[in-house]
Amino acid sequence: MMSRYDGNTAKGRILREFTTDFFDANEPVRRYFRLWLDGSYLGETHYRMNVEFINGSAHDRKAMRSFVIREFCRYTAHDADCSPSYAQRVLVNGLLPDALATLTDLLIDDAIEFGASQLEAA
Repeated sequence: MMSRYDGNTAKGRILREFTTDFFDANEPVRRYFRLWLDGSYLGETHYRMNVEFINGSAHDRKAMRSFVIREFCRYTAHDADCSPSYAQRVLVNGLLPDALATLTDLLIDDAIEFGASQLEAA
């Protein structure tokens, strides 16, 4: 199936990923964001910083929301080869507000689950 977004632009590379069901934990956007958190993109230092923040802030939904938005925009920008602020603008303008809120909540839950799994593994 062809995407309706131009893969030659950062905007197209960002929005083409948002065509599936966010409620599926194996959906690519959510799965790749977990890889971002686990250091697969930026290495062990990034992994350790993520785990430390998540496990220290999992009880604070507002702090987790800020963290997830920041990291998701960084991940999206890295993947689309653009700035995090541009990625955020594309996401805010390209997704329906309810879809964006749902995705954010699911990513927060995924991050908290990821952090907890790292404690269990230690």
